[in-house]
Amino acid sequence: MAELRAGLLDAADAHRSAGLPAAAGAQAAISEFGAPEQVADGFRAEIAARHARRLSASLVACGPLVGLLWVAAAFASHLGLHLAPPWHWPDLPPLLDVGIRLVVVAIVAAAWAALLGIAATGRLTRWLPARPRHGPTVAVIAGFGAASADLILLAVVAGLLVLAPGKLAPLPIALAAAASLTRLTLAARGARQCLAIRATLTAS
Repeated sequence: MAELRAGLLDAADAHRSAGLPAAAGAQAAISEFGAPEQVADGFRAEIAARHARRLSASLVACGPLVGLLWVAAAFASHLGLHLAPPWHWPDLPPLLDVGIRLVVVAIVAAAWAALLGIAATGRLTRWLPARPRHGPTVAVIAGFGAASADLILLAVVAGLLVLAPGKLAPLPIALAAAASLTRLTLAARGARQCLAIRATLTAS
């Protein structure tokens, strides 16, 4: 934006120096740069990459914190979890068992997509062919993947409150649920923004 502004000012100054009035010089400079729609097209890929990178980096940064809050909440509750591989948890409620499996799938997909989103919008792009839709695409997958994981976790907690009301540790569960609800809201919003920006880009 700064380069565009400086270029317009330089062009307008050149036209004024050539004898045009200030308003006419400004209009001539704008005409040289092209229609506003054409100028805006030049910024779309950069804006899309920035949104995708911001969403991907945010998910990578907050993922461990949200995960640790849920792990602490799970071990503080009386759900049959303990420090052992998952196949050594024979007393898990069926709802929790299914929920854990679904969350793991969603988190793995979101994590890989977020890392790809960072790679697709960083220095790697200097050596790769220009693919402006790739960054937003993987960022959308990462955002909706993280939102899905949080939605599943919140649904599991809601189910356990009904099926096993006395087994959940209130404060740790509340903290983890608040973190997931916040991430769910922000991740879904960011993914929708990336999806909208991606729709404006060419199919390259």
